[in-house]
Amino acid sequence: MTIKEVLSPKELKAFVDFPKRLYKGCPHYVPPLDSSEVKLLTQHPALEFCSLRMWLAYENDEIVGRVAGIINHKCNELKQQKRIRFGWFDVIDDVEVARALLQKVEEWGRENSLEEICGPSRYSNMEKQSMLIEGFDNTPSIASDYNYPYYPQLIEKLGFEKEVDYVQYRMKVNPVPPVIDALVDRVQQRTHVKLKPIRNKRELQHLSHEFFKVLNSSYKDIFNFIPLTDREIDWAIDQNFAVADPALVSALEDENGRMVGIAFSLPSLSRAFQKAKGKLFPFGWLHVLRALRHEQVVDLYLTGVLPEYIHSGIHALYHKELNEIFLQRGFKYANSSQQLENNVANRIWAKYDSELLFRRRCYKKQIK
Repeated sequence: MTIKEVLSPKELKAFVDFPKRLYKGCPHYVPPLDSSEVKLLTQHPALEFCSLRMWLAYENDEIVGRVAGIINHKCNELKQQKRIRFGWFDVIDDVEVARALLQKVEEWGRENSLEEICGPSRYSNMEKQSMLIEGFDNTPSIASDYNYPYYPQLIEKLGFEKEVDYVQYRMKVNPVPPVIDALVDRVQQRTHVKLKPIRNKRELQHLSHEFFKVLNSSYKDIFNFIPLTDREIDWAIDQNFAVADPALVSALEDENGRMVGIAFSLPSLSRAFQKAKGKLFPFGWLHVLRALRHEQVVDLYLTGVLPEYIHSGIHALYHKELNEIFLQRGFKYANSSQQLENNVANRIWAKYDSELLFRRRCYKKQIK
């Protein structure tokens, strides 16, 4: 077995392509767009304060695994940590291949006087992170990764331990439960928060910068999050709002017109991306367009409220509005966003006809 660092465009292409071969025939794997992956690895604005290296594992000249190491210098400074992250981790079912790849990340961490390795993670929690440990028979959204059941087994054999778990729920789209109606009335009377109409894409684009400022405030104490820079916000807007439907975005404002919360949802593009096989052209965009118009599953991507409203219950306002829109649009199921298992916002799903869809885990280990 040989471990080689990715240094050339050809090797980068091999790094991006490997999972498509590893997951060939898997009905639940959703390939990302090749062009987006290359940009993410080479042009993401977080690379202004993150260091990134990539490695490929070969056996008999055949690629059998990949991994990236990320040092987020800004996060380490803000959170007083000495950490290196591993991400883009994909490997055959072989603990020695996994060990050899992750040892490369650990060696780089030691060279930089770091004391802990954690992951799977990327630049921050605005990117894909964590490893699937429950829900292997379900297909994730394009915002999350899928992995085989043997992945956590390999990681735990190598001495990694749980740091945090994330959960996602699936709800049947039924009429708004009476308990939510009653909650919304009480919350509006107590907080004077109301829904802000978003009439068109131009207005949505205008509000999107304010939206990410809300996220910067609401996510500031969340695991793995650091405030987004202006360039990162521009990147996130370009990635998340390019195909957004204003009717599927719900914004909240206080009595002074200040935005205090938002929820962004999108018809599931998972099946469209599977059909596109990593490429928008020549025909991948047609699958995406059909999904935006006819898909019966909707994904909640980003939700957040300002810190002073976290325990106020105002998130029930956008849940109710979106629930009614989902009914009008003919959606059959709605998938929640990925949230920490101890997030109090998860309690609301118990009020709906819901089930646990996925559980994912972030791991950590001391670097010896």
